[in-house]
Amino acid sequence: MLWTLSYIIFLFFSIGAAATVRLNKRSDAEQSGARWVKYTFYLIVVIITIWCIWVGFTRYLAVGLLAIGAYEIISGWRASRRNAPFGIVSIIIYLAIAFGFYRFSSQSSSEHVLYVYTIVFTFDGFAQLTGQLFGKRKILPRISPDKTVAGVAGGYVMGAVVGFFVLRWLHMEGYATLFLPILICTGAFAGDVLASWYKRRCGLKDYSTLIPGHGGILDRYDSFIFAGAIFWLFYTHLPI
Repeated sequence: MLWTLSYIIFLFFSIGAAATVRLNKRSDAEQSGARWVKYTFYLIVVIITIWCIWVGFTRYLAVGLLAIGAYEIISGWRASRRNAPFGIVSIIIYLAIAFGFYRFSSQSSSEHVLYVYTIVFTFDGFAQLTGQLFGKRKILPRISPDKTVAGVAGGYVMGAVVGFFVLRWLHMEGYATLFLPILICTGAFAGDVLASWYKRRCGLKDYSTLIPGHGGILDRYDSFIFAGAIFWLFYTHLPI
């Protein structure tokens, strides 16, 4: 099952490479180079994440991600010079989500963790791909200007298709499985929007420059963190 999920992820990466080639045909050299830098480092991030899940290091990955994420949240608040209540509430919300993600990482099997990551990866990838190719109407222009209705719809469709397709091999039970892929996609979307909203409120373009071509650890893992917490709450934790 781990191999199947990994194959799905790298198949979609191949599709992403083909789409990048197509997009670069109508872009200048600087834009093309920036896309390939982003693509390359995203590939490295995905390989590291999958390796950690495979060898059972997910909880250590979670601790590292959450620690850096907390640093980015606090740094963003301090740089924005917003009042103390805003910072305190933001940290409390982050810690609540972080707690759910850590429990998800430490209590879930490797297959379940990779299952959630595969859906999140599919949602994010196809949301970006369909948005760039077909997106015109913005869905949240003030919070996340790059997100389009077509992009989000494409992410939901492909994320749900992959999620329901793989469920048959995971032996997951309960009423939650009837809507689990949609719930994970919604968690991925909500996590991304919440992280974007926080950046706008703090006047930030990026959380950090730790990953070239990306806006920081939270910018790359926000969807996975929120979706993992949602999975832990609604599938692992609640008796449904």
